[in-house]
Amino acid sequence: MANCSLCGKEDLMFTCPYCRGVYCTDHRLPEGHGCTGMQKAKDDARKKIADSFTGQYDDDEYDEDIIGQPRRVRVKKPTRRRFTDAEVKDLGIASVLTILVSISIMGGPPIGILNGIIALPEFFLVGLWWFPLALIFVFWISFMIHEFAHKFTAQRYGMYAHFRMTMQGYYLSAVAILFAIPIFGTGVMQVGGASDMDDYAKSTLAGPLSNLIVAGLLFITAEIVVITSGALALPIEFIIFYGMLLNSFLGLFNMIPIPGFDGSTIFRWNRTLWVVLTASLVSTLLAGYFVIPIL
Repeated sequence: MANCSLCGKEDLMFTCPYCRGVYCTDHRLPEGHGCTGMQKAKDDARKKIADSFTGQYDDDEYDEDIIGQPRRVRVKKPTRRRFTDAEVKDLGIASVLTILVSISIMGGPPIGILNGIIALPEFFLVGLWWFPLALIFVFWISFMIHEFAHKFTAQRYGMYAHFRMTMQGYYLSAVAILFAIPIFGTGVMQVGGASDMDDYAKSTLAGPLSNLIVAGLLFITAEIVVITSGALALPIEFIIFYGMLLNSFLGLFNMIPIPGFDGSTIFRWNRTLWVVLTASLVSTLLAGYFVIPIL
């Protein structure tokens, strides 16, 4: 452990490649510590974005031939390559770990993964083979939606964003798999090249906001099913309940206002928005516990 050059906080430190300063998780990005090499950081970000484009023939355009007559030619229009090979590999690893965590949660403590594997055949024997698969899918897609919301929002604002596995993620996943704890700590979405704090904060906000939207949509779905059919079938009810709790928990977990969590950036950027989003996630969490089970 060392101390951040900006805030003095003791944390896992990162060395800025542009100014060579040592900073905590919250201030590790050039835009987070007012880097003196900000221009170089922006130039590098632009180069990474440019390198992520692959040329493909697209629209027809017109040109003139050597005798001045117009002729149709095919021109290359750049298309953004959103995922690198290394990122696809890390997302694959994260997916496997996420699926194992979901199986562990189905099994429950003390040894979640073992209990989950033993329980899976029982669903197949009673004809509910789709039920554990649905729960696994809900768990996996909740994680993916959160990470992709970060990535695509960052790219929307001209930043580069790459998902990376971390050693901390491997450790947290191991704990979650063994003890059936819903921890979403497999990796991080590394975002850089922001032109200002607003763009970076919006890409950070996108993750927990996406979980709130999913939880809200599941609640609306439950109400529609009840209104149209009069009741929820028990397996369907549990899947909706599970999805609401999962997304609400994931969003709330990331809204913790300390460095290393999305909530830290959001809280510094707009405290009112942080309060509103946190309160909304608490509401969907409570609805998942108390409203869905009695519909």
